[in-house]
Amino acid sequence: MNGKSTTSLILPSGPIWGAAWMIISAALFAVMNGFVREAADLGMHPFQIAFLRSVFALLFILPFTMKGGLAQLKTHRWKLYLFRGGAATTAMLFWMTAVVTIPLAEATAISFTAPLFATIGSALILKETVRARRWTAVLFGFTGVLIILRPGMEALEPGALAAVGAACGMATAALCIKALTGTEPAGRVVFYTSLILTVATLPFALAVWVPMTPEFWGLGIVLGFFGVTAQMFLTSSFKAADASVVLPFDYTRLPFIALVGWVAFGETVEAITWIGASLIVGSALYVVYRERALSRPPTKTEPPH
Repeated sequence: MNGKSTTSLILPSGPIWGAAWMIISAALFAVMNGFVREAADLGMHPFQIAFLRSVFALLFILPFTMKGGLAQLKTHRWKLYLFRGGAATTAMLFWMTAVVTIPLAEATAISFTAPLFATIGSALILKETVRARRWTAVLFGFTGVLIILRPGMEALEPGALAAVGAACGMATAALCIKALTGTEPAGRVVFYTSLILTVATLPFALAVWVPMTPEFWGLGIVLGFFGVTAQMFLTSSFKAADASVVLPFDYTRLPFIALVGWVAFGETVEAITWIGASLIVGSALYVVYRERALSRPPTKTEPPH
């Protein structure tokens, strides 16, 4: 199969375009999370919101999938898709819980620890060598989390712990996305992710289901649209350029979500959250920078004469 699958967004590639797609994805995710909060304020449980977001995202991606024919869905990477789907399900259930229980900017800032969790996972699970400078960056990042959470000074909210759990799931899912986009078109990745999320979140949703109202149906449609569009741009971003190039632009989610929280819900971001977020983002960027530097082949030098 050639790379021009009709289930993918036909978008330009390259570092600048990859950064642009990541920024657009960040803005779309911010708006989607605003609608998640709105649905919760109207009485919907986070697990039901997660299912509606997944099922409507699947419905939105389905026409593009059918246009390309079922042959476009053929893959030999089922294990990685299922693993990625499990990580994405865990991340989504935790994330929806965080978004509806703590300030949007606070939840987003905590979610930026995902690259730090990826570093820990690469050392403990993949047995990769992580040297002192990256461990120091991880330490600074989690210091930023402690600044935001202020354990001992304020009661530790379950929503904050859910945000940490979501970051773990996001780290795993992001690594899987990069592995998949090496051979899989963006549309196929989004389709299977949405399919697995729909099936996996259904039992959780049924346990807390409330009757659907016209408003809930409308919110489900909006969540699906923004969710699948954001995922398409995110996946296309990873396909357009190296992860080390595009991941730093994911941090634009914080100003976007702060704006959504302020305009839609009157939330203001405390100075302590900005300070903690700066530590988290700075440490995560350093981790990305070090991984990029270490992945470069060594510079060839001429042998001495």
